[in-house]
Amino acid sequence: MGQPKQSEPVYYKPTAPSSSASSTHTIPSVPPPPYFKSQFISPSSFKSAVNAKLDKPAVSLFRLSIRIFQLAFALASGISYAIELSHATSTSKTDFIFAQVVFGLTLLVLVIDSVTVRNYRVTWIPEWILAVLWIASFGLFYTIYLGGDIEQGYQNVDVGRMKRAVWCDFINALLWMGSALFSSVMCCSGIKATIKAKMERRRQRKEARRQVREVNQMEQGVIDA
Repeated sequence: MGQPKQSEPVYYKPTAPSSSASSTHTIPSVPPPPYFKSQFISPSSFKSAVNAKLDKPAVSLFRLSIRIFQLAFALASGISYAIELSHATSTSKTDFIFAQVVFGLTLLVLVIDSVTVRNYRVTWIPEWILAVLWIASFGLFYTIYLGGDIEQGYQNVDVGRMKRAVWCDFINALLWMGSALFSSVMCCSGIKATIKAKMERRRQRKEARRQVREVNQMEQGVIDA
C-alpha cells in the first residue's frame, strides 16, 4: 500500500472590508470621560485670601503687636479711671462710668478677637465703634483736665493720674483706628477674592456646558452616520 499524501494547508486570504461598511463603523475621536475637569475654586475664598495675607511675617507681627498695645493701654486707662471712680462726685461719676464702659467693651472685643482669630468679615465694625468711643473719651477728659481750669466737682481726684489717663485715651484711639483700618483692608481683600472666585466658577460652568454640547453634537453625528 502506498503512503497517503500529506494534505497541504489551505490559506485563506482576508477580504478587505467594503467602503460602505468602513464608513458606517468609523467612529470619530471622542475624548474619554470625564470630558472636562471641574476644578472649581474653594468656597472659602474669603478665608483663603485673608490667610494668605496673615501668613506674611510682617503682617502677623503687626497684628500681634497692635493687640498687645491695645490691651496694655486699655488697662492703663481703665484702671486709672476705676481707681478715681470711688472719689468721683455726683457731677463727675457719669463721666467715669462712661470711661469704664469703654474699657469693658475693649476687653470684650479683645477676648472675642482672640477666639475668632483671622475672621475679618465683621471685625471692622466693633473696632470702628471702639475707635469712636476712645476718641469721645479723650475729648471728654481732655476738656476737663487739660483744657484749662478744672471745674468744681472734678478736682477731688489725682489730677496727675487723670492727665496720664487722658493721653492713654488718645493712644487707644490711635491704636483702634489703625486696627479698624487694617480689618477693613482685610475684609475688602476677602470680598475681592470672593467676587473673583464667583466669576471664575461662572466661567468654568459656561465652559463645561460648552464642552458637553460639543460632545453631544459629536455623538449625535456618530448615530446619524
